[in-house]
This record gives sequence, C-alpha cells and structure tokens, in this order.
Amino acid sequence: MKRLIFILFIIASCKNSTSTNQAASVDSSKLNSSDTIIKSKNVWLDRLNGVKYPLPDTIAGKPISFYLDNPKVAAITKDFYKGQFRPTDNDSTIQLLSFVSTNDSTLRPFYRWCLDFTITISDGALGEYPGMPALAYATKFPEEFFNYMDEDMSRQRYEHWTEIIAYSGLNNYNRTTTEIEKEIISNMLSNCHFCDVNTKSRILAFAHDITKALKLQD
Repeated sequence: MKRLIFILFIIASCKNSTSTNQAASVDSSKLNSSDTIIKSKNVWLDRLNGVKYPLPDTIAGKPISFYLDNPKVAAITKDFYKGQFRPTDNDSTIQLLSFVSTNDSTLRPFYRWCLDFTITISDGALGEYPGMPALAYATKFPEEFFNYMDEDMSRQRYEHWTEIIAYSGLNNYNRTTTEIEKEIISNMLSNCHFCDVNTKSRILAFAHDITKALKLQD
C-alpha cells in the first residue's frame, strides 16, 4: 500500500511542479510562515467524528482571503479549508498533499498548512498519506522547513512531522536505520548548498529523529 501511495505521490508532484515552473524565485527560507488564529470564529468540522478545529485567520502573514480568492490556488485545497473536502484514503488526498512541494513560494504556505492540518487529523488509514509529502517538503526546502518547525515553541509540530514521516514517508522500510539516515541527509543537503553549519547540523538530527521514531513504532 505504501509503495503504491509513493508512486501516485511522485506522479502528482511531477504534474504540480510542471504547472508552477514559471513561478517567481525568492529565498524560501525568508518566507513569513506564521499561521495565526486571532479570535477566529471560523472552525473546521470533521465530518467523520464531529471534532471542531479552529482555522487560521492568516497564513504566512496574508489574510486567508488572499488564498481563497486567488484563482491560482488549487480548488481542492480551498475546499479543504472550507470543510467541503475531507481527506481520506483516496487519490484526491494524494493530489491535495502533493501541492506542498510547489515552486510557487507565494502559494506554498497555504499548501503547507493543508499538509500540516492533515497530519493533525490523521488517524487510521489517513496516516498512510502525509508522510511522503512531508518528507518531500523538508527535503526540497530545508531552511524553510526548519523555520516553520521553529514557530511552534512546544515542538509538537516537529514531533508530529517526524512521526508521520517515520510511519508513512519512507520509500523502503527494509533498509537499516543508517541507510535511511544517509539517504535523508544526502537528499536534504543537496538542496542546502548555502546553508549554515547550524542548519546542516539540524539536518543530521532530523534524520536521526525520524529513525528514532521509526524504532518506537516497531
């Protein structure tokens, strides 16, 4: 099942990447990525269990209307925010989560919220889906990833991401932890040519945290 999801995710990511290759290039590590909830009356109702979640008023410093009214934003991601789409174990969920690796740095924060929120509500079969796009995002945008993780002082976001990557983000679970760590580190460093020593050190720790979470799930 995980192998099939991996293949479908790669296909979806390639399609989305092709459609955004013309996007303006900026230093992604400098993006204002805070997602804030300020006395928000907007809530997201989980139709499967009735749980209500507060929705952010702003994402990356922009009002949510910036994304919802933007014709360039994928319709399925808007539907997700508005509660008209609920991720489950199907191809539409793969499509939803694949947008997080877009080269469009203006829209990427909204797609990242979609992934982060999917991780929040993941349980059961849905947990098979967010791991690969989460690792793909961290791999492609290492500095941006760590900046986003640092916004949550409780570190719960970081723990949730490492756990979901360990659970469903690896393309081969038959390798040793050393082999898994080496691949993650190598792939992230390949997109981190100008990263400082601290960021490179965090990449090593991140890879180790993933394999540590993997051992706990065995």
